[in-house]
Formats: sequence, C-alpha cells, structure tokens
Amino acid sequence: MHLIFRFVLLFSVTFGAHADDVDQHTDRGEHALNLTGRIHLNVNTNDYKASRAFYRALGFAQAIGPFPETNTLEMAHSMGMAEPYRMYAEIIYLGEDVIDPTRLHEPTGRMIDLIQWYEPQNTAPAYGAMNRLGFASVALGTDDLAADLERMAAAGFAPIGPIADSASGERFAVLRDPSGTFVELRQNRSRGHAKTNGSYVTHIDHLAINVSDLDRSIGFYQRLGFMGDAVTERTSSAQEALARGFEEPFVAKEFMLTHSADGSRVLLSQWLSPFDSTPPHPLPINHAGIQRVNYASTDIEGDVAVLAEAGVAFVSPIVRCCDGDRSTMGIAVFEDPDGIFFQLLGTVEPLARD
Repeated sequence: MHLIFRFVLLFSVTFGAHADDVDQHTDRGEHALNLTGRIHLNVNTNDYKASRAFYRALGFAQAIGPFPETNTLEMAHSMGMAEPYRMYAEIIYLGEDVIDPTRLHEPTGRMIDLIQWYEPQNTAPAYGAMNRLGFASVALGTDDLAADLERMAAAGFAPIGPIADSASGERFAVLRDPSGTFVELRQNRSRGHAKTNGSYVTHIDHLAINVSDLDRSIGFYQRLGFMGDAVTERTSSAQEALARGFEEPFVAKEFMLTHSADGSRVLLSQWLSPFDSTPPHPLPINHAGIQRVNYASTDIEGDVAVLAEAGVAFVSPIVRCCDGDRSTMGIAVFEDPDGIFFQLLGTVEPLARD
C-alpha cells in the first residue's frame, strides 16, 4: 500500500495540486474541455455471476467481453495498483440495439463496466448508506415501476424501503445489487411499452454523487461540461427517507446537472443531516460499488493539460488501453474535490515501430 501512496503522490505533484485547490473558473471558452459524454459507469462486484443476473433482470441483457484478465503495469498504475491486476470484466448494456465492440469509445449512455477484481482483491461490501461521500447510487428510468419491482422481488431483490415520491415528483424505490450497490428504479413520466429481457427499464436516468462542499463541487463539474439551474435545499418527506433507508427525514442541498454534449445527468448532493464525513473509498479502484465513471474525450492530451493546469489530481499520466503498445486509445484517471474517481478515454498516437 505504501508503494501505491508514493506512486499517487508522485503523479499528483506532476499533474498539479489536490483537487481541493481547483481553479473555480468555468467559462466555456479557452478552458472548455472536449468531452462528448459518458461512456460507462464502473460497478465493482464481489460476485460476478450474481451481479450479472441482477443487472440482466434490469434490462442489461447484452454484453461485450470478457476483456483480458490482466494488462500492463501502466494500466495497473492507472487504477492505483502497484502490481499487475487480475480481474473478470464485461461491458453490459441496455437495449436491443447492438453496440459495435470496436466503438466502445463512443458515448451511448447505456453501458456499465462490470468488474470482479481477483488481484488485488477487496471483499468489503459497497457503501452501507446513501449519504456516504462518493457515488451513492445509479437511477434507472422504467416504464413500469410496479412490474419491475415485482419481478426483482421474486428474484430475491426486494426494495430497501417503501415506494415513495422523489423531490421532482417521480415515484421510485431503491434496490441493492448482490454486492450492495444502491440502484434506484424511477417511474418514467410518460409510460411506453419498452421491454428488454422482461424489464421495463429504458435508460440510465442519472448518477447520484454525494459531496462535502456543494459550491466547490459545482465549479468542478461545470468545468467537465455539466450545466444546471439552481441549488435546492430541502427536507425529505418521511416516506422518501424510509425509501432511502433512513428512519427520520433527511436534509440536503442538491443540484441536478446535465452534460452539454450528451445530456447525461448527475445529481450532486451535500447532506446536511445526517451527514457522514467518511471520505470516498481510496485507491486502488477495486472496492465494491460504483467507484469510477468514464467520459469520452476528442482531445485527451489537451483535456488532461487543462485539468492539470487547474490543479486536478491525476492517478497516473495517460496510459494506453487496453491492448498494450498496440493500443491507440488512452485513459487518464483523475479525482474530483472529494477524491471521487473519473476517467477520460480518447485516441492517442500509435507507437512508432522499428
């Protein structure tokens, strides 16, 4: 572990200060990034077979992979690992339309990178409560909330609380996947007839991210291309609190942001009561739950330079992914002000051959 900390410190110095000191300048001119949207969210699991069945039942019926179980040392470093890793991973996705495996770098808004890490292994469960700092949950839109909840309950996945109304008015309930990841099912405002593998889930509605300082985080996410209207401070209803696993109503400041390129959304929440100051899971990125989200960049080198100049901490320099020296795609993993991990993916020049 000390090797990992020394490695991260080295590249934090190389790429800039901690994200606490990120420049809050967020104009869309010369400092704008070249992000075209979310490629996938990463869900780590301690039981791949069980988790695959859970997400398949929610409509993530198709898969690409499996991917190589190990990779270069540089790739391991990009995940905060001191030695080459060993894992099982597939990209799973919603919908009937087949995704071309050669175009995984293009945002579709419907992919999950599902991984079980074998080396290094971390068998701890995902976050125990929805107010923990970090990626709190993923919200999925469904055309028939009641039908999907009935099917999931029959499969052994009952919601953690009652059905309730969200702050925006949609009915919702919260499930936990086999490793404890919180998954919210939210009734779509306009009902259709979408059905994939028996599920009425139509789309990934948003990612819920808990932060410690909402004002500071808003500037960071605006720099990534997210836009929103207004911060809301609210006290939940008793029913909503129970639906999210709390005995008493909670108080939170919230800000829903939409990405300017692909329309993907994140809900930033600063919990006021009950507040949990425990930091997000640190490196390496192998803890159960949602621990990393991947965005496409049309100029990864330029975007890394802009973020580094703004003081964003990177886990490693741009690393070739995921076919060693032959790769023409590169990734770079960085942190938000609370230490929550994000990833850029974009094309890199092929290595010159003798």
